[in-house]
Amino acid sequence: MALDAAQSYYVTISGNDGNLGTTQSNAWRTIQKAASKATPGSTVYIGPGTYYETVTILVQGNATSGPITFTSLNPNIRPIISGARATVASSDGTLNLIYMQNKSYLRFVNLELTNLTKTECSGIRIVGGGTQIELRNLLIHHIRGGGETGGAMAITVYNKDQTKSRSGLIIDNCTLHDCQPAWSEALTLNGNVEQFQITNNRVYNMNNIGIDFIGGESGMGALGARSGRCANNTVWNIHSVYDSSAAGIYVDGGSNITNIVFILFYSRGRVINSLFEANRLEYNDVKRTGSGEIVVSYAFNNSVNSNIVKPSTQNIILYADPSGSLNNVFDWQIYYQKRVKAIESNLIFNWGNQQYKGLSAFQLATKQELHATVIMAKRRRK
Repeated sequence: MALDAAQSYYVTISGNDGNLGTTQSNAWRTIQKAASKATPGSTVYIGPGTYYETVTILVQGNATSGPITFTSLNPNIRPIISGARATVASSDGTLNLIYMQNKSYLRFVNLELTNLTKTECSGIRIVGGGTQIELRNLLIHHIRGGGETGGAMAITVYNKDQTKSRSGLIIDNCTLHDCQPAWSEALTLNGNVEQFQITNNRVYNMNNIGIDFIGGESGMGALGARSGRCANNTVWNIHSVYDSSAAGIYVDGGSNITNIVFILFYSRGRVINSLFEANRLEYNDVKRTGSGEIVVSYAFNNSVNSNIVKPSTQNIILYADPSGSLNNVFDWQIYYQKRVKAIESNLIFNWGNQQYKGLSAFQLATKQELHATVIMAKRRRK
């Protein structure tokens, strides 16, 4: 029987890969079978339970028939793809729960990926050019084993191809936690990736950078992650066991990205034409290095506005390095704190080689933050 487009396929724990896969009663057993046979425009429904496999996506949708969707059979129960027994590496030599290369028009919705351990591995790894890949409502956790020579990442998007970009990528409403990216990142877009949307995600308990947009990395070509939107993400408890440099959201040579946090090294590129807006920054710089809540380095023509900032007991708000930085605008921030001593005159702004104590002094000297406000802490009544 031929597999028709725009139909449904089923995978269940009690299925058999010798079945047709077109009904629940004759479902396939493995997700890999569906990843080899599903047709453009179809939906693959995966039943509850744990699937011990690594999946390489060999099919794709198209603009005419639509994407292929892999999703849960029961909308209230995510099927689990577990790497506890994983041994088969992907074609690029890395170990991944879901792997695809040069694929387009695919959707992955309401799945759980977990328990993968390898020095170089990912929950989902997307390699090469293509368009219209969506990752929605995924739970990815306990991807572990990353060290100084590799990383155990939740979601990896790499594209070295300089002639065909990876475009139209959507990662929305996903929860990523307790992974070990080590020298890599929990969610990373690296290379020729454009017109993407990273929104409404929760990223926490990582031992290095939470979300990263990379350009200019050695071996990845000149084109970097660009022209995308990163908004309404919540990133917390991001730390590094190697040093104190781990960032929540990091643009490392990317450009034209809306609503991001930026910190980068000039040798890897600079942040340009970006907007950091409507975020909450609270009690950062736990190692008390003096960097405060916001760090700007090698950044040009960016805007930081309408953020809520609550400093730690150091009261340091900003460190802006003048080297390679130009035309950056700060305004409309709301500064508030719960400690009485962090009053307006004690807030510290490090601007180039000058330190300003108090928002008023900073405004007067730099003409920045002219519309910013400070909400004073209330003293407790005795």
